[in-house]
Amino acid sequence: MTLRYLMIALAIAVLTLLQFLYLPGHTYLQSDTQIYVPVFEHLLDPGVLAQDLLVTGAHLTFTIYDEVSIGLKRLTGADFEWVLQGQQLLFRALGLVGVFLIGRAAKLPDWAALLVAAISGAGATIMGPAVLSVEYEPVPRGYAIGLLLFSMGLAAHGHWLAAGAAGSIAVLYHAPAVWPFWLAALVFARRMKLWLPLVAAGGLLALLASQQVGIQEHQNLFSRLAEDHAQLQIMRASYNWVSVWGAQYAWHYPVACVVCLVALWRLGPEFPLRRLMGLMVLIGLFTLPASYLLLEQVRWTLMPQLQPMRALLYCILFGVILAGLAAYRTRGWERVLWLAIALYPAAVQKLPPPIETPALRELTQWARQSTPAGAVFLFPEEGRRLAPGVFRARALRALYVDWKAGGQVNYFPVYSREWWRRWNEMLVPSFTPERVPLMASRGIDYLVVSKTKLLGLTPTWSNTAYTVYRIR
Repeated sequence: MTLRYLMIALAIAVLTLLQFLYLPGHTYLQSDTQIYVPVFEHLLDPGVLAQDLLVTGAHLTFTIYDEVSIGLKRLTGADFEWVLQGQQLLFRALGLVGVFLIGRAAKLPDWAALLVAAISGAGATIMGPAVLSVEYEPVPRGYAIGLLLFSMGLAAHGHWLAAGAAGSIAVLYHAPAVWPFWLAALVFARRMKLWLPLVAAGGLLALLASQQVGIQEHQNLFSRLAEDHAQLQIMRASYNWVSVWGAQYAWHYPVACVVCLVALWRLGPEFPLRRLMGLMVLIGLFTLPASYLLLEQVRWTLMPQLQPMRALLYCILFGVILAGLAAYRTRGWERVLWLAIALYPAAVQKLPPPIETPALRELTQWARQSTPAGAVFLFPEEGRRLAPGVFRARALRALYVDWKAGGQVNYFPVYSREWWRRWNEMLVPSFTPERVPLMASRGIDYLVVSKTKLLGLTPTWSNTAYTVYRIR
């Protein structure tokens, strides 16, 4: 028995490493870590990035992501990249363990349960709400999903206290990712051992929220979006607005819901998570009309912060898991069909191309070593590209404005309007050298360009891709 457990643990470890390296892979500073890492650096040292608008709009109040990550950095002395990816590996592994346990609860042998875990761990893209079943980046939503799958695997075997603890830690990391589980559990799993850890987690979260440092604009949860703020969100965060993408993608989710329910029927009433998973899928589907009503009609400010339609990921994630389980439990052409359904989401996803080039890394190293800590940079030719966000996180130098920082429009109206003013003033419609005096007057110290030569100014630094001019 001990040898069996060791072999399973080894298999999970190998799967975790292979999926981290290859499919779905991993990224760093290509998405939301461009937001989180600079904010962490600022919280560690308030003098870092003090001139950057981004750090005034950090949405870290209702998560332990910052406290744990900063605490681990202080404890180990490691860079945030290692701290965050270490957590990512741990929670991906726990997610695989959870799916393995779900497979065992469905009466699959070890090898088949591991295969289903491997298929689900390969990831899937949820189109429309713009979310992933396995996050490439080491972000709190990805941590929470791994923990939730682990919790459900424990619950499938009746380990309710441990399941409650894992699910509650998931809440502490990212409550908007896991609320469908707790809502479904309220209906079908009203066991004291499951809920006691959640009560403790709620108290801890409230305490930490009251002590959150670095807040300059509080999140308003109970009011209506102003029209200009709503229009900014539609432009910059359209994934929350089903009217923008619904015609193209919304039909995916009723189909996925039917797949899940048919698979649950094929697994039979003895499958212990049958009702819980079925209700979570239905909750995910219900978020489509609910979000349309509460966000697009009522304009409730909580909705773009909760982002309820990201619960649609359970329609796809559970579709993969349940199809894999059903493939083992069926025969012939039906097995082939279920296996094809399980494999399809992973087969069509693509890891985004890398942003951080050697030339960009040279630029960040130069800026960190050779410019004042309070210097403000602008990349006037980059537009909506993401290289400036990599520069901010690596060089620890402020940006006057960049596209990625606009992702905070979901949370803070004052921040949103200031970001939009800066964007339009500096980068719309396009950069021209005649605007350099205006840029200098706004406190920008350095311009980083790749195509434009600024006549009358001597380059401060350059390489094959970038030229830096000091304008102030």
